[in-house]
Amino acid sequence: MKTFGIEIRKVGNMNSLYSDVDEVLGKYGIKSESVGAEIKIQTVAHSLQKMLKVQSFFDVCTVKNCAEVCQVCIPIERMKIYSAIHCMYWNEMLPEYRLQITAMVLDDFRTILQ
Repeated sequence: MKTFGIEIRKVGNMNSLYSDVDEVLGKYGIKSESVGAEIKIQTVAHSLQKMLKVQSFFDVCTVKNCAEVCQVCIPIERMKIYSAIHCMYWNEMLPEYRLQITAMVLDDFRTILQ
């Protein structure tokens, strides 16, 4: 069975499994003490995409966690707004307001996502 692109074997030994793990980590330059810029960028992109397209609500935790991953400083005025609308359903927002919030969040991560 393949999970996240790494084969998990029903039969076999753990050395074989961890050999595959080491191969993937080496291929992408991921070390135990650091993960590299590319995976940080992908993490932010995937997390924000999930919040904006899949989840039915705004999640300030996603914004905070993404900012922490990439060491992005979000202006305090924006964070106050994000905190105030935490867990608010997208469909409860006026379309213009939803558009503004989405634009602000994407602007916060512009340097990471470009």
